[in-house]
Amino acid sequence: MAGTIMATFKARLLTQLQANATLSSIQVTYGDPGGSQRREAVFLGDIETNDHVPESLSSGRRRRIEEFTLECFVEVSSKPTPQTCEERAVELASAVETVLADDPQLDNLSQLMWCQLQSMTMTTVQADAPVCTIRLLINANARLQ
Repeated sequence: MAGTIMATFKARLLTQLQANATLSSIQVTYGDPGGSQRREAVFLGDIETNDHVPESLSSGRRRRIEEFTLECFVEVSSKPTPQTCEERAVELASAVETVLADDPQLDNLSQLMWCQLQSMTMTTVQADAPVCTIRLLINANARLQ
């Protein structure tokens, strides 16, 4: 009986993001790259919620619907102005959204029913050099056996 697809989902999404033409030339990582982060990066974050709902009301082993939300971050510090940082970050976030929209089952990941972009937030800091961060929330649903 499968307990969750969270780790396999993140791994498959990473593979799909790294294969995307827009994202293939930038840093795309499984987790926060920390001090080794480049000036343009996409990285996967935490799973915020993970709910399991029984598919039926029978006893014993039963199929469950797993629903969870994964954070994904786009960060750009490669541009000279806050506006150009935001424009580039939006371009990269749109590439993430395209990966999800074009293949919501992530190349037929076992048990995954679908995934989709749930929401985006954008934060821009203007200091010595502008930095724009877009936080994407990705919703996933799976049928666990």
